[in-house]
Amino acid sequence: MTPSPVPPSRRQPGRPRARAAVLGLLVAGMSCALTAPSYGQPATSEVPPVAQPALTKHSASAPTFSAPYLKGVSGPTPERTVNLAGPWGFTPIKNTVCTGGGQFGTTTGPMTCVDSPASNQETTIQVPGGGWHKQGYTDLSVAEYSRKIWVPKIRGGQVTTLNFGAINHEATLWVDGREVGTQTTSYTSSVFDISAFVRPGATHEIKLLVNGRKALVGSDGRYNVPEGASWSDDVAQGIFRSADLEVFPAVYVADTVVRTSVAKRELSYDVYVTNATGRAQDVAVAGKLGSWNHEHWKYPDLPRASANVPAGSTKKVTVGPLAWRAGSDSYWWPNLPYRSGYRAQLHNLSIAATTTSSTVGTARYDVRFGFRETKQVGDHYELNGRKVNFRGDSLQGANYANIYFHGRGDAYDTLPGFLKPSRNNGGWPQAVDNYLRLNFSGVRIHQVPATSYMLDVADERGLMLQDEPAIRGSNNRENFITGRGNMIKHLSDLVKRDRNHASVLRWSQSNEPMVAFFVNPGAGPEFDESLYQTVMGLDNTRPISTDAAVDPSTSDLPHDNYTVFCHYDGFSFGQYNESICSGPAGKPRGQGEFVWFNDHTPQGARWFATASMRMREQGASDIRPYTLPDVWSSVIPGVKRTQMRIESGYPDSGHPLLGEDNLPNPWTDSRIQLIQNAFNPVAAIDTEFWNANKLSNEAGEWPTAPATLAPGNVTRTLSLFNDTLDGERLTVTWRLRSGSLTGRIIDHDTFGTRITLGGRRQVPISFAVPATADPLYLQLQVSKPGEGTLYRDTSTVFRVQPSN
Repeated sequence: MTPSPVPPSRRQPGRPRARAAVLGLLVAGMSCALTAPSYGQPATSEVPPVAQPALTKHSASAPTFSAPYLKGVSGPTPERTVNLAGPWGFTPIKNTVCTGGGQFGTTTGPMTCVDSPASNQETTIQVPGGGWHKQGYTDLSVAEYSRKIWVPKIRGGQVTTLNFGAINHEATLWVDGREVGTQTTSYTSSVFDISAFVRPGATHEIKLLVNGRKALVGSDGRYNVPEGASWSDDVAQGIFRSADLEVFPAVYVADTVVRTSVAKRELSYDVYVTNATGRAQDVAVAGKLGSWNHEHWKYPDLPRASANVPAGSTKKVTVGPLAWRAGSDSYWWPNLPYRSGYRAQLHNLSIAATTTSSTVGTARYDVRFGFRETKQVGDHYELNGRKVNFRGDSLQGANYANIYFHGRGDAYDTLPGFLKPSRNNGGWPQAVDNYLRLNFSGVRIHQVPATSYMLDVADERGLMLQDEPAIRGSNNRENFITGRGNMIKHLSDLVKRDRNHASVLRWSQSNEPMVAFFVNPGAGPEFDESLYQTVMGLDNTRPISTDAAVDPSTSDLPHDNYTVFCHYDGFSFGQYNESICSGPAGKPRGQGEFVWFNDHTPQGARWFATASMRMREQGASDIRPYTLPDVWSSVIPGVKRTQMRIESGYPDSGHPLLGEDNLPNPWTDSRIQLIQNAFNPVAAIDTEFWNANKLSNEAGEWPTAPATLAPGNVTRTLSLFNDTLDGERLTVTWRLRSGSLTGRIIDHDTFGTRITLGGRRQVPISFAVPATADPLYLQLQVSKPGEGTLYRDTSTVFRVQPSN
């Protein structure tokens, strides 16, 4: 590399410059520390006094949002870590305003972007601080960060890295005026190896030139990066999430990947050892297993492995497959049906890599994993050999990006409802519990990748996740030709980061890359295939899908572990829709988004329940109405409906329907209760009654059409479901009451039935209808042996025809 002839702060702003080669290998640096986020000055680091920019009034009042635990519990263990959170020098270089739109309004179609010089005056900004957009620089597209760093020295050789939790999107790093390299990322870590540019024990100056997404708009008016929310300007830009200097031994473990097979009852893992010294190293790799839940499993003995790693290279060391001697109780299972306080079984793998050299320290890497296996088997999915149906939501981080005061893009790192519990907020653990208590078995992390902490909590509490990159074709604002390299890299970064998480059971490789009414440059089967092969090259243990806005039968790929889930079948935006979409025979079916853009209305909230139930009756493998935050904003704790603007694109802009400010106890609300029952894994419904009332009305009333029965013997049909993962025996109890829910019981019965896991069946029940003017109420209850009552419903009401 040659030094930059012009200091970064004096570079002329412009369109993206060619990416320089990046020295070194990326290190997925993750800290195991669990400390509270700092909303003022960061905690004192082990750093000698280093002159830093003076605090301005602006930066002094801005919180740092430094929360190391958001990196997760798995990853390499640095010998030394220096937290770089706090005030950095900051020079705004270029502002960019993008306008325009396609046939569907200002948020769709290619843009026209106009650049103008920013202040070019150095000030200060908080890092991570939620990025520059959150700190008031809403038009900024290019800026420079700077500060001095002190590099700790460890015994023997060392590798020194700068690990930024996330930078959106293109960052070029200089150390003491020498260019290190350029990286382009979206919501995942940017890690720079600066070993060749710094001296241990010394102080150095770093500068980081960052191009935000508006600086990465091509000549066709489309982004060349996966930006996650084309319709919103409220997305994180610049440095956010975290900033650390990390020091590793010169021979270190860069990555560890765990693979589990329930079918074969086997465990294996790959350890990637990097040798940054100038000569080959003999490395011994040792592993140790333990229980995160403090159980006493009979773990397999882990053999020591050895490898000769050439100088300046990385070598993969594979251990196994090894027989998994712990029983099925050690498997990872979701919290299905919901049990308060449930914790899934997780296991810890600790890796130690040592060399024969006395000058190189021992490297460590910790992985927490679940022993489980998910497959696409013909027209359904299986978890640990049992049929599993996914029922839930698509969590769109950008929905919370525009929360008043707190938001502007970096919701996952700054809103208390996505963080660990605090004095006045249950945090993300409560949010996960809310999803599970709603009987949502799964959530698609939609477009804006979650933090590792969010995935950790889902691992622990048994929420099944569908992981998705920030690749978005919906608004016709990403170019999959000129930006393809960035798309592929981003997807690769995400898979590498998340593949050890037990809760991640499926990959969604993109969101709506093809849209029937758009022509997205580069979209089509060849692009989809390139994404598929990217995932398969890194992880072939999970099913892969695309959430698409086109007919699955015309956009599928010929792979038996891949399927396409449609959105808004038949262009049913804002309409009731119960279709599970046509597609290739023998593949799972369902619908990944429906109801929107009427999800925030009283009637639309009912459709979450009624349309989902109708899809269940048709055997859908995956059901996800879109989107729960617009129905109930406080599914993420602490978010009031009046703090949140509903997603751009609504013809009737406003606020979500429900929130803490108008729904202090959601679990007693009839709309929430109806959704709970519609998603309950062992639901029982009067089929004709639910079908007659599926549309509700504009006021969101339920029911709107009580069934009318003639006096005499009547037979009704119950639809019964068993979406649990254990036990086929169900006990159904029904009671028919007169006049009220506590009125006289005029008929009743209890019967047992068997329903296969993931299956459904219809059962007739008969009763005598008296000649009465009082309404009749059908009460339904389902229980399972050893688990008690799992389902109750009292919403079915009948009217009796008057006698002639």
